[in-house]
Amino acid sequence: MESTTVTHPAATAPPAPVGRLEKMRASYREDHQNPINHFLHVGVGWPIMALAVILAPFRPWWALGLFCLSYGIMWTGHFVFERNLPTVFTQPTTPFIMAWSVTGQILAGLRRLVTGKKA
Repeated sequence: MESTTVTHPAATAPPAPVGRLEKMRASYREDHQNPINHFLHVGVGWPIMALAVILAPFRPWWALGLFCLSYGIMWTGHFVFERNLPTVFTQPTTPFIMAWSVTGQILAGLRRLVTGKKA
């Protein structure tokens, strides 16, 4: 008697497509592997950028200076520690999309802390 093997359709299906945001996140992680560069972004550059946004309506020139300073610090991390080109040079919108993504994740986490519910 001859044996036939039946494969389940899900076993041969291609992997689920990865969304554009997930591709951006993967690229971001790949470009920020050095811990010093990561700290220069998360611990120094982005807080300075947040301060620039807060100061913008009151002290626009200070805000512009802080904005340039924060990018200078983050780019230094790329050039000196990662030895790669900052994403903003090749895909200018990616850093802003990632900032909105991270902000949304922070707000969702705060919402879970306050309400005690999972989002």
